[in-house]
Amino acid sequence: MNATTTRAIRSLTGRPGRIVKTVLYAVTGSLVAVLFLKGTNLLYGSIFPVLALRSPAVFLAGSFAALTISSLLVGLLLGKVMPSAAGSGIPQLKAAYRRDAGQLPWRAAWVKLLGGIISLGGGASLGREGPTVYASGAAASALAGRLGATPRERMSATATGAAAGLSAAFNTPLASITFVLEELAGDLNSRHLGGAILAAVTGAFCTWALVGRHPAFAVPPVEAVTWRSYLLTPLAAGLAAAVGVYFQRRTLFLRQRIRDTSRLPLWLRPLIGGWWVWLLGASVFLATGHLGVFSLGYDDLAQSLGGSLPWTIGLLLLATKLTATTLIYGWGGCGGIFAPTLFFGAMAGLVVAGAARQIGFMLGSDAELLLSLVGMSACFGAVVRAPLTALLIVFEMTHRYEIVPALMIGTVTSQAVARLFGGNRNFYDAILDQDGVSLH
Repeated sequence: MNATTTRAIRSLTGRPGRIVKTVLYAVTGSLVAVLFLKGTNLLYGSIFPVLALRSPAVFLAGSFAALTISSLLVGLLLGKVMPSAAGSGIPQLKAAYRRDAGQLPWRAAWVKLLGGIISLGGGASLGREGPTVYASGAAASALAGRLGATPRERMSATATGAAAGLSAAFNTPLASITFVLEELAGDLNSRHLGGAILAAVTGAFCTWALVGRHPAFAVPPVEAVTWRSYLLTPLAAGLAAAVGVYFQRRTLFLRQRIRDTSRLPLWLRPLIGGWWVWLLGASVFLATGHLGVFSLGYDDLAQSLGGSLPWTIGLLLLATKLTATTLIYGWGGCGGIFAPTLFFGAMAGLVVAGAARQIGFMLGSDAELLLSLVGMSACFGAVVRAPLTALLIVFEMTHRYEIVPALMIGTVTSQAVARLFGGNRNFYDAILDQDGVSLH
């Protein structure tokens, strides 16, 4: 046991009251995450899958109304109540953690929670990890403030809530620890290691109790993989990473240009992004019957991992969802980038496998599955620049140990491509730079 781990354990066991508070903050963050998960699934599930069973005219009218109303509500909520709650939320949480000792009010938690549910439930092509981590961290921070915590304790509470929220939202306790330490604290040897571990465990228990113990994606065993599939692993990872770099650069460019040139008020801007999502998503649905451009796109992602999605459809979904996500984020939508980058990466891996078969490359039957998983890890890692988290989150979302060697190859390739073409700043730091926020 190294010195860092020893100090982390002692920080929890030195005072029984500290453990109780840590668990309390973790439970708070976990409950916020579960509420966000259930709220988003309920709202989205009552709209788009239902409309998909109706006539094309009803689908077009209903989906347009859903995105219009949800975008207006999110715009009013963000523009009039708390403009800083736009976007992912992780850059803002990171700034509060580093500069303000993690001090965030209750309003930050509920605005992000409500805005995220409305946005994703209404079909916005974004993810739920950003709002989840932000709202969970903010709720824990606000609770710590009510309990009279010192600035240092409140900082720890923010990290605890964020780790618990991410663990509960995706059932990924290991990845939640590394993400908080890699991204939020910026140090794997952080003094918050003990709290992050306890928070991740608490988040996992809350998820098991309230949602279930199943992984995010039901993936069959990866068995029929040939050496040719492993030869394609760097190619799939490189393509997925390149897509991630393109997404980051294009989104940042569009976001800055809109801020510099648009005369629309802040509260109206998400509506433009929402309409773009509707145009792209509805076009894909009418052409293919797939809803992947809307919201998280997990149904089509699951089909990709299950081997039932043609690679040509995957290519179409990659192009349209990449465009839709860039536009909705650039126009000030409320949502994260975890789910979109995982989606982009899966489709990139599927395209590599499908195109290789098309030109006569002999692959095992599980090549599409393996390369899709590698692509998920690679694209996410290229954007967030958290390689351990990128590897662990895909592993934990699938519970398949046999994919780890391929994920390792993909992670190394991804980081090389990202540093070569994307510079040294990850997406979150680049957002803070664009907003003129310094962490030092």
